[in-house]
Amino acid sequence: MFKTIIKLLKGKHHAGSNENAENVRQQHVCSGIHRFASRREQAISDCCRVRLLAKALQDQRSRASDCSPGDQVRELTEIAKAAGLWIDYNQVAALGALVSKRTGESEVYWNRAESSFYKIKSPEAKRPLKHTGETDWVYEHIIHNILFPECAYELIGVTAKIREIRVVLKQQAVKTESFPTLPMIESALASRGLVKEDRFFYGDGVVSVTDVGEHGDNVLLGDDGQVYFIDPLIRLHKAAEDVIEFLTGFNPMRELSEQPINATSHPNAAADIHIFDSLHTDWGGTGSASEIADSIRSARHTNRQSELW
Repeated sequence: MFKTIIKLLKGKHHAGSNENAENVRQQHVCSGIHRFASRREQAISDCCRVRLLAKALQDQRSRASDCSPGDQVRELTEIAKAAGLWIDYNQVAALGALVSKRTGESEVYWNRAESSFYKIKSPEAKRPLKHTGETDWVYEHIIHNILFPECAYELIGVTAKIREIRVVLKQQAVKTESFPTLPMIESALASRGLVKEDRFFYGDGVVSVTDVGEHGDNVLLGDDGQVYFIDPLIRLHKAAEDVIEFLTGFNPMRELSEQPINATSHPNAAADIHIFDSLHTDWGGTGSASEIADSIRSARHTNRQSELW
């Protein structure tokens, strides 16, 4: 059934009609829904990797008065080890050469052999600007990946420095020697549904981004002509899991809570979650493939104005 729906959305069902195919192309449905489906799948996979940590943070929040900061770090350390995500801080230096210029929230290491950067991020950094709660940090890189998949982060693990949790992320370097103009940046953001809110922020009412100016080093123009957003500051207007649901239709806390807890203890955890099992309830009820396809076309998730999204 899913393949039938995708064919309908891509216009293959009307291959014999040039008029219908042209209508589908102009609505940008083909590119949009195909990428949306894969983006949802990637978000589920990413959420599976951090599920144990998210659950531990939720539990700690419910008993905050009985759990000291030191206890919280020790508990998260044990959870990260159980999930195969723990990295001893003494091993961080082996990731690459420390970049002399440090950002306000990360230690950055350059690995020439892998042509990638490793970033050691503090969940507490810039929290007032990001409007993140105590447990949102576990999902921040996932929200970045949904919005900016061309510069996606890979979660390597979790470490601790001076008894504070740090997130270890990997990001491929962008091949470029140039920067985009402001119109190019704003066009690329608009293709993701992010429009100018004020002098500094672009958003969609649920999530906003800043630090995306043309004169910084956070937005690059790749040799392929694509605009790359390296590490914008992302401000949340809802809890992180609700933002993920708004962007993909998938709520990690609600939907993953129904899966066996040991499903996240190995790298292929996402394979245990059948992401299209909820196709009918998420994408159009119990209708036919054609009816579900029509429903997806009119949904807010696919109501985009550009094929880039």
